[in-house]
Amino acid sequence: MKKIILAASIALTTTLTNAALGPIPIYMNTEYRTDTPVIGSIASTLSFTAEDIKATGANTFLDFLETVPSVGLINSQGNVPAVFMRGGNSEHTLFLVDGVSVNDISSPNGAISNGLASIALNDIEKVEIIKGSGSVLYGSSAIAGVISITTKKGANGNHATVSTKFGSHNTKNYNLSVSSGSLDGFIRFTHNKYTTDGINARIADTTNEKDGISNQTTQIKIGNKHFNLGYLTTRNKTQYDDTFGTNPSNRVADRESNKITINTNKKISDIWKLKLLLSQITSSRNIGENAATIGDKYKSTAITLLNDIKIDNALFNIGISKKDDKNTTDKQKLSSKEIFVNWQKNINSIDINTGIRHIRHSRFGNKNIYNLAFAKHFDNGIKLITTYGTAFNAPSIYQIYSNIGNPNLQAETSKNIEFGIEKQHYWGVSRINFYKNKMKNRITYDGHYDPGVANYFNSGELNTKGIELSVNANINNYHLDFSYNYNKTEVSNNGETAKGEAPRRAKNTTNLTISKQFGKFNPSIQIIKKSSSLDDTTFDGLGDFKLPGYTLVNLSVKYNINKNAEASLNIKNATDKDYTIINGYNQLGRTIEIGVSYKF
Repeated sequence: MKKIILAASIALTTTLTNAALGPIPIYMNTEYRTDTPVIGSIASTLSFTAEDIKATGANTFLDFLETVPSVGLINSQGNVPAVFMRGGNSEHTLFLVDGVSVNDISSPNGAISNGLASIALNDIEKVEIIKGSGSVLYGSSAIAGVISITTKKGANGNHATVSTKFGSHNTKNYNLSVSSGSLDGFIRFTHNKYTTDGINARIADTTNEKDGISNQTTQIKIGNKHFNLGYLTTRNKTQYDDTFGTNPSNRVADRESNKITINTNKKISDIWKLKLLLSQITSSRNIGENAATIGDKYKSTAITLLNDIKIDNALFNIGISKKDDKNTTDKQKLSSKEIFVNWQKNINSIDINTGIRHIRHSRFGNKNIYNLAFAKHFDNGIKLITTYGTAFNAPSIYQIYSNIGNPNLQAETSKNIEFGIEKQHYWGVSRINFYKNKMKNRITYDGHYDPGVANYFNSGELNTKGIELSVNANINNYHLDFSYNYNKTEVSNNGETAKGEAPRRAKNTTNLTISKQFGKFNPSIQIIKKSSSLDDTTFDGLGDFKLPGYTLVNLSVKYNINKNAEASLNIKNATDKDYTIINGYNQLGRTIEIGVSYKF
């Protein structure tokens, strides 16, 4: 860590000596990991601004993801949230906040899991969802996609916003943000607290106890045009019921995390820009009755140097990185050193993007992954797209070193191919994508807890294929977003001896959102329809229990009281639909929330 701090100090000194100061935000393009791409988007991408997020009526980042059904979020009461994007496993989606991975190395499989509850919604400037392989630019975990969150910085002048919401199940949400910006730089402080009594999570639980949630997040950021420093502290308490229904009361998952980030950038010449990203995240998780089972402590340290070099209207992205993941309690460590080169250019109306990454991992040795993508533009507004890429996912510290871990686990590897057509219309844009992903060395948990025995192993494949259709339109000032997603998964265990569907993945998902501004009112309606899915009752990774499909209707309206004040009303599951997404667990019925925010 001392070397990282020294490197950051050198970069900071150089930047402040040469920089023209000012709180002008520079936003990274997640698809290409640069703020100066020379080609348009090729990947299937969803982008949401702070206003888009506010319009959903969401209280938390998890609430927001539920309004984007194509990401495959499973967020059952009293359970661990998971994202199954394009049918992949939860650890196959990489989450970034300001360019830094926030996947939770303290979780058993390395997925973000309960860390989703610690992302402060009111501090988000932009969310980008990139579907498909992103491992060449971002490394491990980005098999199914990347979800990138950009947080707000201080705008010019002095600003403050307070907001609160109250709703069903004694839900309370408080948010405070204060910022100041000038030509000399910016500073921003945010504090968020969310609590709810929740509901009784397990259907079989006859105690009538409720499984509540408490999230608290505090962040401070300072910086200028070429440098920013951030510190974030979060605590999440989630009451849960035991999977097997034994002694369900008073069980709590108590997760604490602290993150320090340093980002610098410098223009070396007219063709060369340099960025340095440093981060350190510490986390711990206590579980069990009243969170009395003390968990291990973890620390993840990463340093990445990015170079953008423009030559003859082409852009080279060259990056080197080093990451160390540690269980500091048991002194266990995984580390990787990686280098990638990505090249993009437009040639005769064809956008080309290709790259390669070399990984040197402390457990798995050397690996190479690559991608190649084309987009052909036609005069009639049509764009044809094709991509091919490979990706990998490294096992977590827990899967390798815990008392049920397997030191012989290998990394999962995948191959992804995709074709798409996009059409620009006078009223908006439409797009259809066809994709297929084949993953080998699937890491499987056998559902047992046998200390001293390996309960994790590489077993067979996870293959997914699907179709994504989306239409975004503005007709007579009505904003319409429609999407349909078909996804089919096939899981094989132990070669050909067992095959089936991956659990908790609906084959068909349809979403329709309509909104329109009427004077000071901005109402919206969202209809989400999901087909049946299968759950896994034998813990072999194969779906074997059918869960019925369902349709949800969400309503929201915002009212602009004046230029500083705004009121909101949100009704989720307006028809009070009774449905299940995990066998044996309840879901919320109709909930109603009212809120108000004021800007100073």
